[in-house]
Amino acid sequence: MSLKYLIGILCLAAAALAVGFSPAYAGEKVPFLGEINANNINLRLDATATAEVLGTLNKGERVEVIAEFYGWYKVRLPKNVPVYIKKSLAACINHAGERALAEEPLQQQCSSAKVLKDRVNIRSKPSESSGIVGIADKNIVVNVSVDTGSWYGIEPIQNSFGWVYKKFITKAVILPEAAPLSQNKITTPENRPGDTVLIGTVKPYGIVFMRPATHKLISVDDRMFLLKGNRSSLNALNHQKVKVTGKMLNSVKGEYPVVEVKRIEVLS
Repeated sequence: MSLKYLIGILCLAAAALAVGFSPAYAGEKVPFLGEINANNINLRLDATATAEVLGTLNKGERVEVIAEFYGWYKVRLPKNVPVYIKKSLAACINHAGERALAEEPLQQQCSSAKVLKDRVNIRSKPSESSGIVGIADKNIVVNVSVDTGSWYGIEPIQNSFGWVYKKFITKAVILPEAAPLSQNKITTPENRPGDTVLIGTVKPYGIVFMRPATHKLISVDDRMFLLKGNRSSLNALNHQKVKVTGKMLNSVKGEYPVVEVKRIEVLS
C-alpha cells in the first residue's frame, strides 16, 4: 500500500469523524415540544441571524421542534403566523357564512380553500419574490383568513416551518412514537412521529354542550372518530371522503376517540 493511498484513507476517516461530531448532529433528540424562554424572540425564515423575520414568540409559548442545525431549531409555524398562497392555485370551497354576510353584505369572505396542484409554494408574504415557508400538495384544505385579491392569507399548513435560535427554546416534552390505532392508519413522509392518519367520510356530529367536536369521521373500516378542527373547513367537507392527519387526544372512557385535525385532504 503506497504512502499516498494511506494518507488519503486517513483523511477520509478524519472527515467522517468530524461530520459525526459536528454541532449539526450532536444535539437534542428531535422531534420534541419546546417552550420559548424569553420575550420577543424572532421566528426567522432561515437559520441565520439576517434571515427574514416571520413573527415573534414570547416566553411560555410552545413550539414543535423537528430539526436542529448549527445552533438553530427548525419549528413548525404557529397558527397565528400569517402565510400566503397564490389565489389561482386554490379553489374556495366554503365562505364565512352569516357573520361575513352581516359585516360585508356585498362580498362573501372565503374561509376554506382546496389546493389545486401538487407542490404549491406557501410564502411568507403575498408576493412570488417572498420566501417559501412550506409546500402544499394537491387537495389539501387550507383555512383562509384574508383575501388580498391575488393571494389568500392562510393559517400555516402542517409542513410549513421557521427557525429559532437554539438558546431561546427549552425542551418541554419529547414527542413519542404512537402505537397503531386502526387498520387504516398510514405512515407517510410528511407525518411526524405520533401522528394518526385516517381515511373516511366526514359527517356532522351536532353542536351539544360539552361535546368535544362538531364533526365525526366514519373510517373505511366503519370506526367512528370525532374531529376537532376548523369548523368552517369541516362544514365544507361534510359527506366527502377525506384523509385526515392529526393527533389522537385523550377521551373520557366510553366516548369515541377524538382527533385534533392538523391536515385534511379531499379524496373525492
